[in-house]
Amino acid sequence: MKQEIAVKCLLREDVSYSPPFTVSELPHKAKLDQNEAPFDLPNEVKVILLERLKENQWNRYPQPSVYADAKKAFAKSIGFPPENLILTIGCDQLIQGAYLIAGGHDRNALIFEPTYPMFSHAARFNQTNMTRIQLAAEETPTKDHINETEHHIIFIVAPNNPTGTLPKEGVIETALSKNSLVFVDESYVDFSKKTWSHLLKEHPNLFIARSTSKSCMAGIRLGYGIGHPDIINAMEATFTTPYHLSCLQLVIAKHFDLIQPHLKEFADIIIAERERVAIQFRKMEIPFIPSQGNFILFKVNSPSDIFQQLSESGVRIRSLHTIPGLSDYVRVTIGKKEENDLFLEKLKTLPFK
Repeated sequence: MKQEIAVKCLLREDVSYSPPFTVSELPHKAKLDQNEAPFDLPNEVKVILLERLKENQWNRYPQPSVYADAKKAFAKSIGFPPENLILTIGCDQLIQGAYLIAGGHDRNALIFEPTYPMFSHAARFNQTNMTRIQLAAEETPTKDHINETEHHIIFIVAPNNPTGTLPKEGVIETALSKNSLVFVDESYVDFSKKTWSHLLKEHPNLFIARSTSKSCMAGIRLGYGIGHPDIINAMEATFTTPYHLSCLQLVIAKHFDLIQPHLKEFADIIIAERERVAIQFRKMEIPFIPSQGNFILFKVNSPSDIFQQLSESGVRIRSLHTIPGLSDYVRVTIGKKEENDLFLEKLKTLPFK
């Protein structure tokens, strides 16, 4: 006789299994909801990369030497020593890794909200206590926030998602003076042109996380972390490197020098479009947060109505009503010129005030 088991009773009770965030999959003419780049790599670059991928044995695990070669080539292309670099499955794995090596039971992390929900989501699954400082949408962390209590990990997102703001001057330096792992998320560095990597030599507790997903390759899921060799070694051991990555990700990393010029070109186009959209927001008198990312957060009276009406017209943006402090805001990713024009055209017809 088949035994009936209440499956939920087998699961941990201290975490929620509801998704940290969801996105729409409605048909669209302009997909402006997930902070992806609107441009893909040229076919001629893809052909070269696919040829390199074909040279790999798909029935074999990537070997440590393959990872080492990919890391060495990738490190050279971005200007860092390979011993200071880890390659990962996007930036999410770096967040998870920070909790695995520096968080856990009876340890605590400092998180500034509103921000990317994965920081608090991963903390719960790793049984790490959180100090969550709630800021207004236009606010950024201050030195006083850092000095209030001691933490094992301090997370600072620069620029922050979904607000697009950078931390005030001296905030990261203040965090680095603490006995904490300071995790600076620079996923949008291509659009802000602002990095704290120059502090790495004098501050071994600094760890910088980046992603290639925002600039072009969201479908590849390649991230990388930069930090002290001891931190890199701990994280690589945690992920049992190189077995956390696929042959495709390692090929992309090894030949990143072919890709990088296109990412820079795409970022410059997106920055120009971001400023053009911001100018139109000012003309339309729509309150928004000046952004250093590839998106803009703006304020409306009825976010759900604006989201729904834009979706019905084929423009997908992001509703943020579930994120604390952002019940009156929606976020638009900067797309191609024609996508941004369609978004602005449809927005002008809506009662956003």
